[in-house]
Amino acid sequence: MQKFNFSYDKERDDLFLYSPASKSKGSVELGDLILDFNGKKEMVGMQIMKASKFIRDLVEKEDSAAIRQILASLQECRVDVKVKNNFLVIRLHLVNKTKEISTVLSVPDIRETSPALAYV
Repeated sequence: MQKFNFSYDKERDDLFLYSPASKSKGSVELGDLILDFNGKKEMVGMQIMKASKFIRDLVEKEDSAAIRQILASLQECRVDVKVKNNFLVIRLHLVNKTKEISTVLSVPDIRETSPALAYV
């Protein structure tokens, strides 16, 4: 897992995660999730809008208020991205002084044309 830098906007409940070693060349919005890609089409950042609800729906262990507190005091963030079967599988590991949240989300790999569209 790669360490990502992070920024959390408490008022908007937005979490921004980004690789300190890479620059974004373009973004794709998927609902409350925005993925940033570099020139090699590698994911180098992500923004999660309404982050406490988004993460709560993935984790289902904490309520939104507890997750907001965790996000407001984040100390470390690690992200691992793998491409599998036309999906990006993203592992998030968020850490503060007292809690750790680990979750996985899968999103369509928008870098490639869907095989289903090849027949249309």
